[in-house]
Amino acid sequence: SFMETVKAGLDREMKAVIGRITISSVNIKLPILKGTTNQNLLYGATTMRPDQKMGEGNYPLAGHHMKRESLLFGPLINIEKGDTVKITDFKKDYIYAVTSKQFISEMDTDMIQETKEKEMTLITCDKAVRTEGRLAVKGKLIHVAVHR
Repeated sequence: SFMETVKAGLDREMKAVIGRITISSVNIKLPILKGTTNQNLLYGATTMRPDQKMGEGNYPLAGHHMKRESLLFGPLINIEKGDTVKITDFKKDYIYAVTSKQFISEMDTDMIQETKEKEMTLITCDKAVRTEGRLAVKGKLIHVAVHR
């Protein structure tokens, strides 16, 4: 099955996993992998810039929107302003509140640029087919919790 393939791949690629993203309101719980590669995108959310750090500036993540809406970043289409997004590096949890959801062009790279504000950006295709449109979800950091 698709999920068995993903799990097998993750077992091999654990070194690429640098964290996890959880969005309870839309039932997303995925590993965060370093680097946006085709292989990484099949397993979870991927970092979009080599210099990004959780909890500092803009933390952009990309994810696939598959034909099965429940997979990967497909459920993001249902996220709402005010929903919370948790990302973790397994040492600290970074909690963000969603501030905006908009449709942009795939050419609009401003959304992933570094910022002074502590925020995150989630990017996925606007449809589960080849498309030039993207869904961009922004959130601001509201809380950091240290694991004990």
